[in-house]
Amino acid sequence: MKRFFRLTSLVALFVVATNVAQAQYYYGGAIMDHDGMMSTDMFTLSQVNFGFGTARSMAMAGAFTSLGGDVASMGINPAGLGMYRSNDISFSPMMSFQNSENSAMHWGDNSQSRFSISNLGVVFNLYESSDTRLVSASVGFGYNRVADFNYRYGYSSQSGISSAPYRSIVDAFSLMMGEWNQFPAGNEYLPCDYRDAYYWGGILAYNGELLDVGEDEWGKFYTSADRLGANAEVGHTVNMQSRGSIGEYDFSLGLNFGSKLYVGATLGIQSVNWKRQMYYGEDYLYDSTPVYSDGGALERPAQWLDYNQAVHVTGAGVNFKLGVIYRPMEALRLGVALHTPTFYSLDRSYQAYMGTNFNPQGEYTPELEDFGENTWDFWAPTRLMFGASYTFGRFAVVSVDYERDWYNGMRVSNIPAGFDLTRDMYRHEFRENYKGSNTLRIGAEIKPTSQFALRAGYGIADGALRNDPSMYYNAPQTYRTTCYSAGVGYAFGATTIDLAYQRIENLQTTYMLYYAVDDLGVFDTASPVYRTDFKRNYFTLTVGYKF
Repeated sequence: MKRFFRLTSLVALFVVATNVAQAQYYYGGAIMDHDGMMSTDMFTLSQVNFGFGTARSMAMAGAFTSLGGDVASMGINPAGLGMYRSNDISFSPMMSFQNSENSAMHWGDNSQSRFSISNLGVVFNLYESSDTRLVSASVGFGYNRVADFNYRYGYSSQSGISSAPYRSIVDAFSLMMGEWNQFPAGNEYLPCDYRDAYYWGGILAYNGELLDVGEDEWGKFYTSADRLGANAEVGHTVNMQSRGSIGEYDFSLGLNFGSKLYVGATLGIQSVNWKRQMYYGEDYLYDSTPVYSDGGALERPAQWLDYNQAVHVTGAGVNFKLGVIYRPMEALRLGVALHTPTFYSLDRSYQAYMGTNFNPQGEYTPELEDFGENTWDFWAPTRLMFGASYTFGRFAVVSVDYERDWYNGMRVSNIPAGFDLTRDMYRHEFRENYKGSNTLRIGAEIKPTSQFALRAGYGIADGALRNDPSMYYNAPQTYRTTCYSAGVGYAFGATTIDLAYQRIENLQTTYMLYYAVDDLGVFDTASPVYRTDFKRNYFTLTVGYKF
């Protein structure tokens, strides 16, 4: 039960911990907790917000639940395929430019640019008749980028001398290893093949000689007292780099009944690829001779630590989308779409190593690697979307969407053998930390001529976190996303060329890099509190051809 309280937020931690009679330390933070798939990881993988698509749909902030007639409809509301009266093929390359804003002083590169495919699809109009209730039937096959995990940020900060006595991650490792209660024989290294990655940080710190084993009348214990001076200031340096995305392959059917009722269905198969590289460094700074807490000189003080970790998540997901669009009058369209929970089956690999000044060659410790069978299965939230749009002749259209996602309904169905968090524990985290979220999308299109179109959109997604954003310390989590978009389009007979610009701003929770806290809420050691927000700019070009 030692890791039951590695929860997403300290709110949930303290709620549960009041039932614990004996004091115990709990650990977390953005640099720790990488030994398995945390609820924060599943929350990140589940967020699609404004997604991507064709340049037309992106320029209108994705407000297409009731519009239809676009290849992007396959991933939003497949009933929109029922509006097709011809075949259509389109291709949408995209450039993305990401920038990070940190509360601490920037260090290294805080931006990243990528080329990718936003959307690729084809729609075939298979059936058309004016003599039956079924007017037309269309099928579509396409690829749509669902989520973007490309970002980079880095910063540095400094913690002064404190009575903690230090604000170093090594002190958290010392407490953690004390609970592990396994000690090396003599001066030997701890085994590098130990499979419980929860303790890998502490094992690497010991093998890098940042921790030592002491002994008193109560037995052996781990300590950093022989390495870190009591008068040390700690410099923190962070570099996080993430690459990857979720792409969805859609197989869709849309039907048109009387040119008033449109229904559709999509089978979506998703491909997940998410790589993260995490560097954390500490520098130990002294204004005078490094000393023990009793004032005695420290003979071999630590000078620096480099802690490197890498996580790679791959796998697949599957969902169904069902949709309806109804036209009570020629100019008005009403739409509703239900996206079933996406079932993800993911493999996860993990690697960690550490460097310190105690190795005369300046080399790192041997790498600890977890590349074995490591399958995680979970269900992302249900999505329910409502939309209404009104067309002003052939001159303009305005579309409004509302979406509800139930993040508190996420469920874990499989955990690798040996991992000591259960499905009920994850369920508790989802229930205590997340709730249903609301997303609003507004899009408009004006056509000064029959060939030329101007578009704009706005959207906001808010409310997925159940508690105040300041209470989530384990990792940065997006609590508000805002979308600003615009675009133009031009038609050359059967060929269309559309260009879209979309700006996505992610506001994220404050977080700690590491902490050790007891069940009374007292921090024994912790990093400063940081905040990192993302701004992304996307440029998408769509070339389409109707035939």
